[in-house]
Parts: sequence; structure tokens; C-alpha cells
Amino acid sequence: MTPTPAHRERCRALLERVSRYVDGDVTAAERRAVLAHIRRCPCCQAMADGLKQTVSVCRDASRTRLPAAVNARAKARVKELLRDRRA
Repeated sequence: MTPTPAHRERCRALLERVSRYVDGDVTAAERRAVLAHIRRCPCCQAMADGLKQTVSVCRDASRTRLPAAVNARAKARVKELLRDRRA
């Protein structure tokens, strides 16, 4: 089945939230929405699972938290990349 434009847009919206979802930094309603989508979308499920695994490996490698400035720059860069991808 070929994804429709609406489906691709929902996947893109999920991508913007999946990092916060993996970190547990979403509301209960957002969590339910993400889970509902990834249960129906194998591609997004694989992406979310891969991100969970990557985050787990990174956390295990170092328990030291990133400085706030580094974290802020990383989030800003991810947002920039997502904006560029939409263009």
C-alpha cells in the first residue's frame, strides 16, 4: 500500500514528537496518540523502536547528563533539519 499524503503528514508529525515520547516527556494524550499511530504504521514502529534502542545504548554508555547548552543546541539542530526536510 502506498502511503497517502495525509498519512505521510501524520508520520512527519510523529517524527517531531517521537524523541520526546521515547524520553517520556509527553502528556498522556500525546503518548496515546503516538502509540496509536505506531501500532498502525510499521515504518514508524520500526523508527520508534530503533530510536528507543539507540537511546538505551547511549544512556548505558554514559550516565552523565549533557550540559543544558549542548542539549539545547542539539534540539535546535534537530528542529532545523526537520524544517529543511519539509521544504
